[in-house]
Amino acid sequence: MRKLVLTLIFICASFCLFAESGIASWYTSDRSGALTANGEFFDPSRLTAAHKSLTFGTVVKVTNVENGLSIQVRINDRGPFVENRIIDLTPEGARQLGYYDQGIAEVSLEIVSEPDEPQTEYVDGRQTGWYTVQIGAYTSMQSAYDVLTGIKNAGLKPSVEIISDNMIRISVKNIQAYRLKGVLSALEETGIKDPLVKGARSPYK
Repeated sequence: MRKLVLTLIFICASFCLFAESGIASWYTSDRSGALTANGEFFDPSRLTAAHKSLTFGTVVKVTNVENGLSIQVRINDRGPFVENRIIDLTPEGARQLGYYDQGIAEVSLEIVSEPDEPQTEYVDGRQTGWYTVQIGAYTSMQSAYDVLTGIKNAGLKPSVEIISDNMIRISVKNIQAYRLKGVLSALEETGIKDPLVKGARSPYK
């Protein structure tokens, strides 16, 4: 058991760390009372942000690599849906990072904290469509490592669980309905076909 735990720690250290760099933009709503993807009211004056895959409630340090300014924002929305852009900030976030007028900036992202459960105003995940894709259970650490490598290289974030003294389970969790088809296609390209899809599911389970 101790060997499995140490191996799991090594695997998570290798695959579960998050760092990302690319283009940030900012967005706003053209109507009052607009909701973000997790059911909160959009507030252009708050330090929140939209990201394509990070868990709702994740706090991210965003650094403008051009001027060195940094802020922390909380993920509560999905986007940006423009190629090569990795995060959408509110107008206030863009102002504090110094790129409001130019519209976009080169940034780096680093996770500060991530909640155990997605923060959402929805009572039932079926209102947004949440899914888990279970890849498989493995007793061979080499096999698990190879699978994790493929998932990571596909641009996905794997979840690793200990399910017995000599077995771990690998999944991709908290997938929004609009991402499910793309996740399955990415997994198929790595050789993972017909994984177990569970959902729509509540993000609280």
